[in-house]
Order: sequence, then C-alpha cells, then structure tokens
Amino acid sequence: MCEELGIKFIGPSADIMDKMGDKINARKEMIEAGVPVIPGSDGEVLTVEDAIEIAEGIGFPIMLKASAGGGGKGIRKVKTAEELPSLFTNAQQEALSAFGNGAMYIEKVIYPARHIEVQILGDSFGNVLHLGERDCSLQRNNQKVLEESPSVAIGPTKRAEIGEAARLAASHVGYENAGTIEFLYKDDKFYFMEMNTRVQVEHPVTEFVTGVDIVKEQIRIAAGEKLELKQSDIEFKGAAIECRINAENPQFNFAPSPGKIEKLFLPSGGPGLRVDSAMYQGYTIPHYYDSMIAKIIVHGENRFEALMKMQRALLEFEVEGVVTNADFQLDLIADESVISGDYSTAYLMEEFLPAWQAKNKK
Repeated sequence: MCEELGIKFIGPSADIMDKMGDKINARKEMIEAGVPVIPGSDGEVLTVEDAIEIAEGIGFPIMLKASAGGGGKGIRKVKTAEELPSLFTNAQQEALSAFGNGAMYIEKVIYPARHIEVQILGDSFGNVLHLGERDCSLQRNNQKVLEESPSVAIGPTKRAEIGEAARLAASHVGYENAGTIEFLYKDDKFYFMEMNTRVQVEHPVTEFVTGVDIVKEQIRIAAGEKLELKQSDIEFKGAAIECRINAENPQFNFAPSPGKIEKLFLPSGGPGLRVDSAMYQGYTIPHYYDSMIAKIIVHGENRFEALMKMQRALLEFEVEGVVTNADFQLDLIADESVISGDYSTAYLMEEFLPAWQAKNKK
C-alpha cells in the first residue's frame, strides 16, 4: 500500500517480505545461494498423508513448521509417526488462525543446538554487511527469553564464516534495510533456519557491542543513502545481554498478568544500561497483546561484567499491580550453566525450568 501511494516504507520491499517471510520460499532461495539449510521437505505440505511420507523419508524426530509462521506459532516437534497426524492438524489449525495460511513444511530436528542469528544491513546500492551474531538459545516454548552478543559458542573464525553466509544470503535476494538471518548451530556446523525481514526485539544487544545505531541506519537507508560503514569497519567490543520482561506469572505456568501498574521503578544510572519500555505508573496492561512490557539491556567489558550489571538492574526493577518474570530472569542469569555459557535450545525447558519449578513450588 505504501508503494502504491508513493510512500517510502522503512524496511524491505513487499516483494522481499513475501519472498523471505514465507519460510518455504526462503529455504529455496538459500539453497540457490549456497547457504547450508536443514534437511527437510522441498515445498508446501498440506495433508497428513504427505507429511507422513516426507517424515519417514527424512527420519524422526522432525519439526513441523508453518510456512507463514513466526513467534513460535504453528511449530510442533514430532518424535514418532504415531503422533504426527494429531500434531500436524493442531499446528495447521494454529497457523490458519494466526496467519490465515495453513501451509506447513517439515525439517529434520537439529536438537539440541544453539539458536544463532546474524544482524544484517543492506542499502539500495547493493551493499550488504553483517553486525555479528546474537545467541538466542534460552527459550521457553520457542519464545526467546534472554539474548546475548557475542555468543560464547562461536570464535572469530566461525563468526566470520557464519557472518559471511548471512551476508551472502541477504545479497542473493537483493535485501534492503535491516534484517536477521537465523541459524541453528550444532557440532561446529550451522544451518539456515529462517529470515526475519524486520528489526528484531533483541537488536539493542548488537547496537551495544558494535556501536551501530540500527534504527538510525534503517532511516538513512530508506532515505536513499549509501551505507557509510564497510565490513572492515565493524568491531565487536565487550558483551551485551538482554532480558525480556513479561507481564506473566512463572509460578503459575507463566499465566498472563494484565492489569493496572500501581507503582513502577525502572533501573537507571551508569553506562552500559538501557531499558526499552512504554510502561508508566497508572498504565493498564491489556490482555489482548504479547506479554512483553519491557526490555533490560546491559553492556560490559566482558560477559561476566554484563551478567553482574544485569543482576543489579533486575534487582532494581520494581512493579506493583502486575506480576512479571523479573525474579525468574534473576534466577536464570545466576544459573551455573548460563554463567558458563554451557546451554542450548533444550536447556531452559528441559533442565533449568523443571528444577526451578520444584524449588519454587507453592
């Protein structure tokens, strides 16, 4: 609509959104670009019968995903052929409800793995660069809980390799503006998972470690300017961590906690601390939307310093009137495996959460 009205949209074109926002199309594009992809179906899977045939060819366990999906919707892990029919129907119905598109596709499970995503910027002159990676492996029900940059699992050589793959992916489709290429990383190999054709919730951690104002660059690119930065200009300094603060009650299976904010104190003061939120005292959080109400982002000279800053910030965060996951986040960053960086996409749900629930049972 913006294009039809002669309005410049700050972001990629509608064509690129269609091409890369649809996960099946994105997969085809990445294969053409020579970017490693997860073994899976070649196109849309619309029936249970087709899903069974494809899954048996790939081998269980498999992951069902909605082609138009996002935010963890329309995703099911299937361990056996017996549970595939019901899970396929459930995922397809969820996808239809959320996205108006019931097309599914199937991938081999790369699990447990790291969820590594690479921030890219592209201008209208064909220049594309990457701003390093973010580790988003700490997830609950496929929803990111904590993100950090750089990843402790990736050294300089692999960072250059995965960054170049992301840059190549964006270049191949003529991508313009800010975007993210997401990979699964396991046993020193990475596989393309999907592309986010937008700026993401966790972009501030990249801004902290690179010093690049991503939103400012989005506006400059949309205004028709060339990227002033070259890949050789991008340096990674220190470590940054982001915790998502949600209006939810972790002790009651993370039930939503809408309501009026009676009192509010956001952490403040000192370099390397940023709080992104629209909250204010007296605001009423409705129950219609995503439960995230704030992001706390910290930056330190190293990862340990960043963790200590995050601990202080979470301790300072206070809100009355609604329940949040701030205390849950405090326990998460104090966990030995999280402190050491020894975790995967399986860790929060399969190890940390059961232990936390047993300890905090009321």
